[in-house]
Amino acid sequence: MGVSFLYPEALWLGCVLPLVWGVALLSPAHIAAWRRWLSLVVRTIIVLALIGALAGAQLVQPPGITTTIFLLDGSDSVAASQRARAEAFIARALAVMPPDDRAGIIVFGREALVERFPAPERTFGAPATRPFGGATNIADALQLGLALLPAEGHRRLVLLSDGGENRGTARLIAQDAAAQGIPIDVAPLTGSADGLDAQIVGVTLPSTAREGQRLPLRIDLESDTSVAGRLMVTGPDRTTVATIPVEIGTERQTIEILLPEAPAGFNRYTAYLEVPNDARTQNNAIETFSYVRGTPRVLLVAQAPDDAISLERALRAARIEVTVVSPASIPATFGELIRYDAIALINVPRALFSNETVQRIAAYVRDFGGGLLMVGGPQSFGPGGWRGTLVEAALPVTMDIPERQRRPPVSVVVVIDISGSMAATEDGIPKLSLALEGARRIAALLRDEDELTVIPFDDRPGVIVGPLPGSRRDVAIEQLNQVRLGGSGINIHDALRVAARYTRASERPVRHIITITDGNDTTQQEGALEIVRSLHDEGVTLTSVAIGQGDHVPFIRDMAAVGGGRTFLTERAADVPDLLTGETQTIMTPYIVEGSLTPQQAMPHPTLRGIDALPKLYGYVLTTPRETAQTTLVAPDGDVLLAGWQYGLGRSLAWTSDLSGRWAKEWVAWDAFPHFSVQLVTWLLPQQTGDTLTIATHAVGDALVVEAITRTPDGAPHIGLNVESRLIAADGATVETTLREVGPGQYRISLDNLPAGAYLVQIVARDGQGRAVAGATGGAAMPLSAEYRRQAGDRYLLEEIAHITGGRIDPQPHQVFEPGRAARGMAREIGWPLLWLALVLLPLDIALRRVFIRRASIAAALRHIGLRALARRLEPQEALDAGVASSLPSPPTTPPRTITVNRSPASPLVPSANELERLRAAQEAARRRLRGEDEE
Repeated sequence: MGVSFLYPEALWLGCVLPLVWGVALLSPAHIAAWRRWLSLVVRTIIVLALIGALAGAQLVQPPGITTTIFLLDGSDSVAASQRARAEAFIARALAVMPPDDRAGIIVFGREALVERFPAPERTFGAPATRPFGGATNIADALQLGLALLPAEGHRRLVLLSDGGENRGTARLIAQDAAAQGIPIDVAPLTGSADGLDAQIVGVTLPSTAREGQRLPLRIDLESDTSVAGRLMVTGPDRTTVATIPVEIGTERQTIEILLPEAPAGFNRYTAYLEVPNDARTQNNAIETFSYVRGTPRVLLVAQAPDDAISLERALRAARIEVTVVSPASIPATFGELIRYDAIALINVPRALFSNETVQRIAAYVRDFGGGLLMVGGPQSFGPGGWRGTLVEAALPVTMDIPERQRRPPVSVVVVIDISGSMAATEDGIPKLSLALEGARRIAALLRDEDELTVIPFDDRPGVIVGPLPGSRRDVAIEQLNQVRLGGSGINIHDALRVAARYTRASERPVRHIITITDGNDTTQQEGALEIVRSLHDEGVTLTSVAIGQGDHVPFIRDMAAVGGGRTFLTERAADVPDLLTGETQTIMTPYIVEGSLTPQQAMPHPTLRGIDALPKLYGYVLTTPRETAQTTLVAPDGDVLLAGWQYGLGRSLAWTSDLSGRWAKEWVAWDAFPHFSVQLVTWLLPQQTGDTLTIATHAVGDALVVEAITRTPDGAPHIGLNVESRLIAADGATVETTLREVGPGQYRISLDNLPAGAYLVQIVARDGQGRAVAGATGGAAMPLSAEYRRQAGDRYLLEEIAHITGGRIDPQPHQVFEPGRAARGMAREIGWPLLWLALVLLPLDIALRRVFIRRASIAAALRHIGLRALARRLEPQEALDAGVASSLPSPPTTPPRTITVNRSPASPLVPSANELERLRAAQEAARRRLRGEDEE
């Protein structure tokens, strides 16, 4: 048992003890000597207790048990046989662990994970934890091991690894362990594979090229044994562009392949090495890239090919590469999308695009600098349901219509099929729930002056919602949540009769009915068309929605034809909410204007350069231009026909008429139409930023460094920007980061944990107001981790760790629990007990110096409690004498004698000298008793 102090510098307070002693000994003595010395001892103990508490005194017990933490390398560089050897070592060590000792286990790769906390458990099987094996982080394992060790006892770490560190710095952590007196034993493992290991060491390819240029691809190969194999290279479209046989020796060799001409844009190449019986295949594939600049590429997205044919022919005649796709075939990743310089959406509705595609198109313009053209038609702009989308935000116009074109209040009656067929689910969601979601969207779109009625129906009406004004849309939405599924098929005749009653009762000038029914479960059709015809004669229109193909679809179409509305047929109930949204917007807002008109030029613009006379148009879609938009062409009444603006790094155009024979038959037949089309697309093409932003990427170890250099147009460093980067992998995965400014106009970020491969890099620089001021696109190649290179181990590092900490190399299993040279006993703080001791002794010290009790009082108290013998010992001597005298026999009685004293009347009665002396002695004795001196 020993004593230690947390704050030994506080022991200097012991210098006050001589001062305490001096004051006590040099002061005049007013109390008995024994009181004086005992009080001094008590005061000394109080001072020492206070000093010990301030110094953090601890009682330290001798170290007893040994705690050992095993650090098991679980990275991919350790072969299966070596890992099995390490696990067997741990199992043997645990089997011979002394009874009171404890052991913990940590498994590490790129990060360290705790497999077992320190415990006396003696069994060990295969590790349950599986860290990512693409890197080796010995430093993280050592640091976690030190954290798991207790503060007392014998402590030791045992590292079982090949030493192939490629993350962290293990030497620094080893120095920390040495400072704490913790040895690290190492059991070296080899980094060789269990058998043949052929690998691609690296590739070299020019990062930029011109279109039509054939690029040389250099591939470095290596093997631990001479072997024959096959080398394959795939190109941008993942087709094989080269296959050659190779003979790989133990020395590094370089294979050069001349690649075919690559298309313009970002091109990713992957090299594969096929070798029979290769024990480690992770290092047999590697990606690289090249960015090719070439002729413009335009993507036309059209639902009907005839909508895009005129624009396609005009652009091809100008040697612009054109690709025409349907909405379902639009590129699904950024990497594929940005291969095009511009995108044209030609009379396509929003409902045909996923939310991810809409977001991708907007980001393509804003962040990647692409161009966007939206061409009008009955299913474009507002009628196409693009209102409130990210694509609308990218356009120079909104889907709002001018106030003068707004329609009067509208009454909408929705008939929803709640029969048993609507219980079928799509992606786990019942069809009825999707239909009700469409009704909720209608309620949300209503203006305050509009009116909504929802009639759930099967063979009879359910709980009817409404009629409610648009100002009470929240009530309507809440009541729609209460609609429940019914039973048999919908009786459409009775449902229309109920709908007609509510429609005729409405005072709104515009009245419209929407029916939502199953395509194969719409019964009671007889007489239904007569009801629709009667309502149409009264000015009520009807739109029908059929969910799924079925025998009743022709009848559903006939209802809309008779009712003067539209029919929507969808195989997916999930489309119903968007269909109802678009239909409602069409009812409340007359988006389409048809009639002969001659466009008028509102302002000069590059899209109209060299064009004077303009042919007629026969229709367009109403929109509202944004304040910062450049409105180029307008209708005679001022409505927008052509407008453009800058959106982020890209540009967008809105052509509100179509490019087909419906509204623009004279335009597509116009001699200047090809010239006009080319100028539209040319204005949309990405603008070259020149030297305002350049990208540089390079790998440092297992990290990828991305750097951007920004300059103002006059060449000065552009400081204070917010520079964001996006890296896109081959599988479409994206990594978004913000670069830090490390110098004037120089921004950098180091990215860890990136999988090996080629990445498309897009960087956007924004000013303090969030406006994009520059952008650039490039590429980056992340090489294979050093984890997969041949001979990835480092035995020298392991030996150095053992040397720094005083550990052993290749210890025997029973040695890992031997006590180390430096150990720490169990420490228990005694600061609070010392404070309590000082607090208890303080009243005793005061009592010794200030409280005096007479012996007679003590004796009386002892007699009172029955301790008479002890009381007699404390009684004063004169009391004892009196008691003795009273116990002696009385002397014999003698007659009194009369003594006559002759005194002179003049002589007073004066006490003798002896009497005075006795009085003085009695007074002094009383004083001494009061001072307690007679207690000696």
